[in-house]
Amino acid sequence: MEGAYEKAIPIKEAINAIDNRQYLLPAIQRKFTWSSAKICALFDSIMQGYPINTFMFWEVTAPNIKKDYKFYEFLTNYCEYFEEKNPEFNVAGRGDFNAIIDGQQRLTSFYIGLKGTYAQKLPRKHWPKRKDDAIFPPKKLYLDLQEETEDTFEEEMMEFGFKFLTEKEIKSDLSTTQKRWFLVGEVLSFEDHESEETLRDYVKEQLVSMGYLNTDYSISVVTALYKKICREPLIHYYKETSQAMDRVLNVFLRTNHGGVPLSFSDLLFSIAVSSWKKDARKKIDDLVDWVRHEGFSIDRDFVLKVSLMLTDGEIKFRVQNFSGDRVQKIESEWEKIDGCLRETFILVSSFGLNDSSLRSKNAVIPIAYFLYKDQKYKMINAKDGHDPLRKPIQKWLNMVLLKGTFGSQGDYLLSNLRKVLKDSPEKAFPLQKILKLSREEWYRDMRFDRPFIEDLLKTQKDDPACRSILSLLYPDLDFTRAFDIDHLHPSDHFNEKKLQEFFLKNQINTPLDEAFYRNKENWNGLANLQLLNESSNRSKNDTDLESWFSSKTGLTRKEALIPEEVSLSFSYFKEFILARRELLAQRLASLVQDELL
Repeated sequence: MEGAYEKAIPIKEAINAIDNRQYLLPAIQRKFTWSSAKICALFDSIMQGYPINTFMFWEVTAPNIKKDYKFYEFLTNYCEYFEEKNPEFNVAGRGDFNAIIDGQQRLTSFYIGLKGTYAQKLPRKHWPKRKDDAIFPPKKLYLDLQEETEDTFEEEMMEFGFKFLTEKEIKSDLSTTQKRWFLVGEVLSFEDHESEETLRDYVKEQLVSMGYLNTDYSISVVTALYKKICREPLIHYYKETSQAMDRVLNVFLRTNHGGVPLSFSDLLFSIAVSSWKKDARKKIDDLVDWVRHEGFSIDRDFVLKVSLMLTDGEIKFRVQNFSGDRVQKIESEWEKIDGCLRETFILVSSFGLNDSSLRSKNAVIPIAYFLYKDQKYKMINAKDGHDPLRKPIQKWLNMVLLKGTFGSQGDYLLSNLRKVLKDSPEKAFPLQKILKLSREEWYRDMRFDRPFIEDLLKTQKDDPACRSILSLLYPDLDFTRAFDIDHLHPSDHFNEKKLQEFFLKNQINTPLDEAFYRNKENWNGLANLQLLNESSNRSKNDTDLESWFSSKTGLTRKEALIPEEVSLSFSYFKEFILARRELLAQRLASLVQDELL
């Protein structure tokens, strides 16, 4: 059995366990976010007998978990901005303990209310460079012993007067010679008594000896507070005993009740970066933002997967793959990982791809690994050109995008690709070897047979795959310049009004011929598309193909992938499309076949 509900315990017992470091917070702990008002409301809730939901504890017994993962103490003295982080606690060599999985905010609130302080910036004060008690005065939790009218706390929906106050505020309250505000944590030191009567007498003695208000109300309210904190078993909890971190995270996700929903990868990210000496979150987020600025949408998960790949770790997104040693290796190599990933996306962008056409980000990861090896990423984008290195990468990338190679079992494929790239003695990207193994051992057939090519040629201009296909067809273009996807026969010619005028003028009146012109698959498909740099595309605009091509000095039909014998006149559009479609089919077959022989 992996876990079970345990016998409920009093809040005081939980506080003692926190003091003795028997209760700690795991690396998946959330930042403490509760306001002082919310803490007061929590104490009011227990006084009114409201339920405070169950907790989940994780009994940590495995030595490897104690060694490889970080745990933290509870906050005692919270200070807005300056003291919001939980202190790390070294558990190596210690006995077993409980990590709080669900209920972190509530237990922290109880601990601060009973043992600690809460400080937030006073209004109309400037933010200081360092913590300043004059601007962030520490406050302790007090309970008002003066009986109030029923509507005193109506606005806060509270029945009891819990409030965080400074020592100065307590001393300035001269409403009575006896102290009105009872320090809530005092009840932790009270002795227990079996009968209600003797307990009330004891509480009265304590109030008198400490100089507090001594009334029926004050005695009753402090007695009730004592019973709620020290006697009643209000902490109902489920104890998870499994030492499998993945299971613990999944249980956490299904039971956690705190604010913003988290995903498995959010928790994994917290664990992965908790061991970094520097601000890992900022470093990773800066990289993500930079790549997004370059036009490619990635996230933290992607960066972590790349980091596992580049440092030769197990690629699956599992907790054990982010052990202390692995995280330390990622951190020590971070500058290289960061630089490599940036240069990889610069390279992918230079291939003419964008976020839409790069349909699988996983396809970038093997390229990053290849460039990481021997630090080729440092020179791959140099202006003096490294075409022999770049061309096979570009071809492979376009092929896998078109074939949808990374559609399933991506981790399996990444592991196989890494092995090939790691073992390859070649300096060049081992394209032929990868394609051979893809077909023979990995069951990823990369061949472009005739039916597949014919489907590709039906691709429309607005399809994300269109740019990948055209990049394959025009591999010698300098994609560091911006290229547009352009209609050879301008799309403007195919609006219904112009077509009607054209049919009438050229006496085209057969339904089949008219349908061919109107068919979007013909005029908006690959057979009528080319890649054209931005300035040329602007100058071409809606000029008819025949006029534009004759005035475009220096551009040959071969370069434009236009059959030599076909007319460029709009009157021969059908012949043009059929001939160019065949030429492109042969071109695609030959480009890929050369690598598969």
